[in-house]
Amino acid sequence: MPTESSSLLPPSSSTPVNHRRSSVCSFAGQSAAAFLVAIGVGIVIYTSRQHNWPALPILTMPDLQYSWKNHNYDCEKDDKYSKETLKRAYELPYAALFKDHRGQKKYEASDVTIVGDEVYSVCDNSWAISRFSKSLLPFNDENVQVGDPNRVPDEDSGYEAIFHHEGLFYVVRESVYHGDHEEGEKTAEPGDYHAIIEELQLSENDYTVVNECQCEFEFEGESKGFEGAVGFPDENDKLYILGLCEGNHCSESRKNDVGNGRAVLMTKRDSDMECLWETVRIIDIPKSAAFLDYSAIDITQDGRVAISSQEHSALWLGQAKGIDNGVIDPLAFEFVVDSGKVLQFPKDGGCHTIYCNIEGIHFINADMLMAVSDKMKGKGRQDFRCAEKDQSIHAFVVP
Repeated sequence: MPTESSSLLPPSSSTPVNHRRSSVCSFAGQSAAAFLVAIGVGIVIYTSRQHNWPALPILTMPDLQYSWKNHNYDCEKDDKYSKETLKRAYELPYAALFKDHRGQKKYEASDVTIVGDEVYSVCDNSWAISRFSKSLLPFNDENVQVGDPNRVPDEDSGYEAIFHHEGLFYVVRESVYHGDHEEGEKTAEPGDYHAIIEELQLSENDYTVVNECQCEFEFEGESKGFEGAVGFPDENDKLYILGLCEGNHCSESRKNDVGNGRAVLMTKRDSDMECLWETVRIIDIPKSAAFLDYSAIDITQDGRVAISSQEHSALWLGQAKGIDNGVIDPLAFEFVVDSGKVLQFPKDGGCHTIYCNIEGIHFINADMLMAVSDKMKGKGRQDFRCAEKDQSIHAFVVP
């Protein structure tokens, strides 16, 4: 058997002359053929580009494009890809976080917040609050679900936002029916749908609902309510909550009017009879965040803003004014129009969208963000590639 080195030696003189000649001719013929094919390919490509002819399928590479709401995007042709794309640092599916799943088989993650060294997350199908470390170690004893996932039997929580303020967690239920009809006889009427904000006191393994208040702001239905929220005190230590509307114009009927995002600034009014989060102002999101939906929001103590879009697999990074060292001026607060830029979440090797269901966002530090992903939509409503990153928590580096 020849050795590896002997296979690199030229043919020995014992090789028949005719065989050597036929080998040389065969090699020359193959080389010439390959050269002619290369020339032909070059001519076809050059000619098609000059005349804008459609590319011939047999000559094209595998699909390197994806459709982003009627906008054709090609990773290979984007010389700013690395500067406009978040870089994945690490991630883990929710199913790999917990030793005890508490009977949960799906994790429709909807928001995330960080308090100290611990991460807290909500899922809109569960009443539990997930708590784990920022390191995202799998099956860690510290990764737990606080509270009963089935607190209200046969009903999803509708939790879409969570943030922490002065020892309490504020959790927002997106849009809840408040009409007079029976559950099975709902008819959409003005004033029937409002978000609910729960105030939770967490212990090691459970929580107590300290307060539960309706929001004054009215929605058109139960599926396009508040999708994110943050809270800041004013100079008198009065808490204000900024609720992010999922649809453009805070509307279901006008949700596709791209670039008309809205946020609702609210403060709580308490009385002997009830509590209510009253609307203070409606605040426009800059049109540079030209999204079909708005899936999460976070604002730092110095007013740095992140707003994500599930539909676009993208993130708007900008600035807000009217916030100083974590204190809000409710009359001066607004988003700085010219401050923002849009970053996209990473694509796969074929330039396809794989982070299809981002629904929560939070700053880890000045250079990193944490995000969570909902369960992918079934019945063919989303590409099969979306399954790879769904029901997971991710950490990204900002370029």
